[in-house]
Amino acid sequence: MATKVLLPIDGLRNSVAAEDYALELSGKMPLEITLLNVFKDKNIKDHGLNEPLQASIKEAHKRFMSKVLNEVEEKFQKAGVPIEKVILAGDPGPMICQYAKEKSFEMIIIAASGFSEFQDWFMGSVTNYVLYRCRCPVVLVKPYNKGK
Repeated sequence: MATKVLLPIDGLRNSVAAEDYALELSGKMPLEITLLNVFKDKNIKDHGLNEPLQASIKEAHKRFMSKVLNEVEEKFQKAGVPIEKVILAGDPGPMICQYAKEKSFEMIIIAASGFSEFQDWFMGSVTNYVLYRCRCPVVLVKPYNKGK
């Protein structure tokens, strides 16, 4: 039976190391992976933007992230790993944990935020939130430099 894995994907592509780790892990054990992107809609809600403009921004984000998720999906399809893609709107950290709980994921594989420890602590990153608040096991994958 395959392990249900949630793999949060961001638009900046900080998640590549986590994707590569999940792909490597899929060669050792059967996985069912869900790629999840959460659009931080708070950034547009409280800035005086009217509803049609907010909807337009959300739609543009959804189109962009659909392209990104399709690229990631392609990597996994080549390895024969089943993929589901989900795009949600809300506060990313809590949404990731809530979605993982609701859908009974057995593991979350997430990339380190790329911030320094101080920035993580001071600003609070999504990765930090997921590490300390999600109830299922979380695998933290640090970025790496392929050239070194």
